[in-house]
Amino acid sequence: MNKITRSLQVLIAVLLFCIQYTLVAQVLEPPMLQFGGSACDNGPTSSNFFIDIELTTKLFNNDNHFIIELSDANGVFGDPAVLLTTLTDPTLNANYSVENVGFKLPPGTFGKNYKIRVRTTSPVRESVSASFEAYENMFNAFELFLANSSGEDSFTSCAGESSELFLNTTVVGEYLWYKENGAVDILLATTTEPKFTITESGDYFVIIDYGACPNVESIHAIITGLSTADSQIDTSSVVEICGDETHTFKALVNSPLYVYEWYLDGELKQSSNSNEYTTPAAGQFGKYVLKIITGSGVDDCVTTSNEVELKQKTTASFTITTVNPGKSILLPCETRELEISDVPSGGTIQWYKDEEAILGQNQATIFAVEPGVYFARVTKASSGLCPDIVDSEKTTLLAATSFEVVIGTGTSYTECESSSAKLSIVGIKAIGSDNEKYDLTNAQISADTPVLIEYQWYKDDVAISGEVTDEHAVSSYLENGKYDLEISSCGVGAVKGNTKDNTPSASLDIKLIGALPVVTSLPNSNSLCPNTGGITYTINALIAGYTYEWFKDGDTTPLATDVKDFVVDEIGSYVLKMSGLGCEKILDPINVVLFDESIVVVTPSEKVVMKEGETVTVTASGADSYIWYQGEDTSGTVLSTNETLDVDTLGFYTVVATVGSCAVEKTIEVVEQDDLVIVPNVVTPNGDGKNDSWRISNRYAFQPLITIQLYNSNGKEILNTTDYKNDWPLENVGSQRTFYYKIIRDEKILKAGTISVLH
Repeated sequence: MNKITRSLQVLIAVLLFCIQYTLVAQVLEPPMLQFGGSACDNGPTSSNFFIDIELTTKLFNNDNHFIIELSDANGVFGDPAVLLTTLTDPTLNANYSVENVGFKLPPGTFGKNYKIRVRTTSPVRESVSASFEAYENMFNAFELFLANSSGEDSFTSCAGESSELFLNTTVVGEYLWYKENGAVDILLATTTEPKFTITESGDYFVIIDYGACPNVESIHAIITGLSTADSQIDTSSVVEICGDETHTFKALVNSPLYVYEWYLDGELKQSSNSNEYTTPAAGQFGKYVLKIITGSGVDDCVTTSNEVELKQKTTASFTITTVNPGKSILLPCETRELEISDVPSGGTIQWYKDEEAILGQNQATIFAVEPGVYFARVTKASSGLCPDIVDSEKTTLLAATSFEVVIGTGTSYTECESSSAKLSIVGIKAIGSDNEKYDLTNAQISADTPVLIEYQWYKDDVAISGEVTDEHAVSSYLENGKYDLEISSCGVGAVKGNTKDNTPSASLDIKLIGALPVVTSLPNSNSLCPNTGGITYTINALIAGYTYEWFKDGDTTPLATDVKDFVVDEIGSYVLKMSGLGCEKILDPINVVLFDESIVVVTPSEKVVMKEGETVTVTASGADSYIWYQGEDTSGTVLSTNETLDVDTLGFYTVVATVGSCAVEKTIEVVEQDDLVIVPNVVTPNGDGKNDSWRISNRYAFQPLITIQLYNSNGKEILNTTDYKNDWPLENVGSQRTFYYKIIRDEKILKAGTISVLH
């Protein structure tokens, strides 16, 4: 019983201790906002805002720190949260309240549901304030501007196009976009970004919604619009006047901020801030168009009016013809003849230049020496309200500001193949004062009184003395280089260069090649004889500036360089490469082969059949030289040193045929034609030296014009030859016993039959 009482006493003591500890633990109250429900920072320097921190029951430890943090505009604390300030003074832990804790709003703070969180470190506690509105660096009146991307708060918007308006801030907030509409302001949109796209003219402004803080209205942006209807010419589509009258056109809209451009038949006649244009009294007829340009920045727009035709009230009773009207280039020093024809009797002529009458120019032909727009007016009295007036077509003579010259070499030149080249002009274009390109006429190019086009050829940017014509000859590889042609007109507009496809290009790079080497061989053959000193290939001349390299079998490492004599003692494919002065030329391969004795052929045969009393000509071919000897070797008498030998005596003859350093020796036997008539039909190839081969009369054997054909018992051809040497069969015919033969001359069968082979 005592033990139970003792245990209960201990348990009650522990419980009372825990309750007492809980009652005295630190309690961190929600931070008190001294600024109420809204923190309005109206700058320009950031304001200080204050909170009070309170705790109850027990003080914090001496090492405690207070951490003050700010949520986002939705009251959510990030990880990490935005830090406002940290209090580390240990004396603050000796009080139950920390008052006047100041902080500044971070840049970009804008919203209605911010919260402040206070955290402690010893012990760890936290508390969160009530929600409040906060706006950092608020705009004051007259500080908020609205403009386009060019910074203009007053501009003209193009019809049918949009424009973007921007505020002078980058803060993500709540922006209310308004457009004035009489006494009522229309809310167009609410955006978080400080920009908005408009598609209409009007008076626009923005209000920033600062919630409980004072709202701010921007300075207004005034956008005017010019519609297509507003940009028309204030007249009918056709206007008629007398030929000697002027006419004033007027635009419907008038603003000194606009630029008015008046065009006649596509040519600009006047550009100014005036909405009126008065035509001259001559050259005034045609189709007029007005373009109005508004604004001065990237949002400029251009509107184009309707087309208005200005015509004469009456139609003249005559027509005139203009010789060579249109646009062309007038070169300096050039005089151009201008002419009209078909002028009626009684008509008067007055020439105009740039809409001004030319004093004293009243003939059908004048000579122009200055650029300008020329036309002639022919006037003839009429019984009507207006005189008969006809203006000629206009001739526009343009000054040349520069030239483009195209030079070429023609089809006879091939780079690194040709030994000469002729450079000439392919074409000349002049750049007119209107920045357009024009071809010069042949008359302008070839004129000599005065000379209108002057030439100077250049090589590697250095003028070539005396080369002042339209052609230049490059006659040697020593003149390789980059060529240009400079042209000018009376010393004006000089241009040096070459063009391709109307685009300036690099200079014309001329690459000629020197004389190709002539290669000879000693001996004069590409056949390599065994046991000789090889073949020597000799280059006729080595040209300075070039490198000569020998290669074998496609290898890229040269066997020899810049040698006049090159000795070959191995078979293979050899090439000579000549390179230098920007070119490379590889000569045809030289194929060196082993000497083949079979190239030397004796006809009619090496066994010649001769009838008694006749003479036979024996011919050797395929060699460079020949020596004929009496007998079976070269010890006999020399009979001939030609390729032929006439024989009238039976016996042996020897010919030595020489190919380069190689020699072939052949023995010819001259035999008498036998009297055999019967073709043998039995052969016994048993190796006893008797009847081992099929031997026929030498009327048929050893004859190059006689064909011998043999067939086995199945009809398969086994031999087809001329100059048969009585040597069949050359190999074992196996178990076959019966064969067939044909002896043919000039496609006629002389003999035919069977041959039995007996073993």
